[in-house]
Amino acid sequence: MSTEHSRLNEEEILLAFSVEPTHDRAMLEHYLNQYPEHAQALVDCSIELMIDASRGSDEVQISSEHVVEQAWRQFQSAIGSTQNAAVESPFAQLNPTAFKAVAKRLNISNLLLIRFRDRAIDAATIPGRLVQRLAAELGATVEAVSAYLRSPPAMVAGQSFRSSVKPSVTDQISFEQAVETSQLTPEQREALKELKD
Repeated sequence: MSTEHSRLNEEEILLAFSVEPTHDRAMLEHYLNQYPEHAQALVDCSIELMIDASRGSDEVQISSEHVVEQAWRQFQSAIGSTQNAAVESPFAQLNPTAFKAVAKRLNISNLLLIRFRDRAIDAATIPGRLVQRLAAELGATVEAVSAYLRSPPAMVAGQSFRSSVKPSVTDQISFEQAVETSQLTPEQREALKELKD
């Protein structure tokens, strides 16, 4: 990656994308490959541009739902065509309030749930019964949650903006280490230990 790319922030990348002569699949793929850390923002921008284009045309008006559906299919095929496609996060739909509510219902600390979300815990050490409970709370299948937890750890989007030091992905820890270091009450730790396979 060139130093020019590293200096561009999300707003500059979105501006550059928006002034391109076309906003077709090839252009979206180009930007997604160049700036994968801004994938969500680029897709959102692409959808907005497609909706604006459909409103301004004198041709048959395409419904917004159709445009969004078409853009989503375009995005999925673009992501699917890259060799490093990531497993979809079952945590993606959670806002901060819902995130805290899931932690509370699971009777775990927010920190432990963050470690699950960030894949900071070695998936092989997580009890199967806990994965089942986590999947139920997230409204996902056990297979999807297991696949996500087994994926390599990744840095959370936006983390680099809150840090004066260049963020990096940390090594995974065992479930036992996570239980001991995640600000859990003694009762919570005991309940989690009872879930061991």
